[in-house]
Amino acid sequence: MPPLFPSYDDEKIRFYYPDHLQLKLVQVIHRHGERTPVKPFLEHVIPPLWNLCHEAKEFQSSILLFQEDKNNQDNLKLGYEQFTYRRIDSHSFPSPGTCAFGQLTDIGRRSMTELGAHFRTLYVDKLKFLDEKLSNDKLLYLRSTDYARTFESLQQLVIGGLYPSQYRSNSYVLKIHTRAFYKETLYQNSKCKRLITLIKQFGEASKLRYESDLKYLTTQLKPIVNEVKLDSKPSLNEIFDTVTAAKANKIPIPKEFTEEVIDKIDEISTGEWFNGFYETLEMRRLAMGPFLADLRDIILSKVNNIPEAEDLKFAIYSGHDSTLAPLIATFNAFDHRWPKFNSHLLLELFESKEEFSSAQDNHYVRVRYNDKILELPACQNDDKHHPKDKSLCTLKAFLTLVDSHIPKDYIRECLDT
Repeated sequence: MPPLFPSYDDEKIRFYYPDHLQLKLVQVIHRHGERTPVKPFLEHVIPPLWNLCHEAKEFQSSILLFQEDKNNQDNLKLGYEQFTYRRIDSHSFPSPGTCAFGQLTDIGRRSMTELGAHFRTLYVDKLKFLDEKLSNDKLLYLRSTDYARTFESLQQLVIGGLYPSQYRSNSYVLKIHTRAFYKETLYQNSKCKRLITLIKQFGEASKLRYESDLKYLTTQLKPIVNEVKLDSKPSLNEIFDTVTAAKANKIPIPKEFTEEVIDKIDEISTGEWFNGFYETLEMRRLAMGPFLADLRDIILSKVNNIPEAEDLKFAIYSGHDSTLAPLIATFNAFDHRWPKFNSHLLLELFESKEEFSSAQDNHYVRVRYNDKILELPACQNDDKHHPKDKSLCTLKAFLTLVDSHIPKDYIRECLDT
């Protein structure tokens, strides 16, 4: 199930968005919507092909992409991308609407539309922060990893929910920034050798940490698989990916996958893949430091009134579970469970209407995860948050936390010495 969206009554609006604070910028980092499994596993008990992609053809529209120039990161060139889907060669004559592996499903499209509509309710209807109709291209900054499911999730969020057809012109085209694989900061860089070494070390440690739990799962799932290990075939994570994707898309799963069993699989998979980010600053720095620098720089551009950011109010980054997990560990929201489809992290920048000696003293940042408002440990001292709201970090305290996670020399720190 996707995260449930809370209602915002007038009392909550008055408390969290008081008159003496002006909302200046919102940055949203989200996981894509519900998709099919990335590869076929458990085919003897869960069908490999799902007829859940009927809406895909309607959304195979050209999207403006801004690809970074190879020679100059700041020089953006324009290109076009036409989304088409590879059919599964091992299965002949799939029916219309058959999904490819790893594809955003119709259910995923709807849930991303609902997320966009949720943002519209808060930021357009209630707060009047965003324009009712989308006419200014500079109002939004959109970025996605180079995967069809993240592009389309972003598309659904914006033109399905945040600004549906009656609130934008028919000629409006999404302008989405993307980066080459080796320059992407929305997920872990495979060229960072030190990070890969640390990930492997935590994977090996997980085999011992979860040994008894894996034996329990082997017993519970014996009718389906011979053995459950982190490196079995299929591996525990491959089982988890298949079952959670099926469940999220209302595909029947075997009775052996009880809530207790799924919860245990979730706990172990999350521990194997993401506990390292929770436990070590070094892994968080190497995994998400460059992206945190991107988020920080946009905040500072608003604080310092940089002309290029004058009209920018809403930035959306469409990513993956591997995007969110290190981020929520950084902001102390990690609950030791896998980030669900369409999970999202929000950073809200506020400016005080009171007079202060510097721009940094005049600004605050709030962090929310799946609409749960966070009180960051780094901001709990009296001088590090707003006097009336501990969820509002002073900009200075927030930047201190973020800067501690940004490598000074990323290339050097990635060397596996």
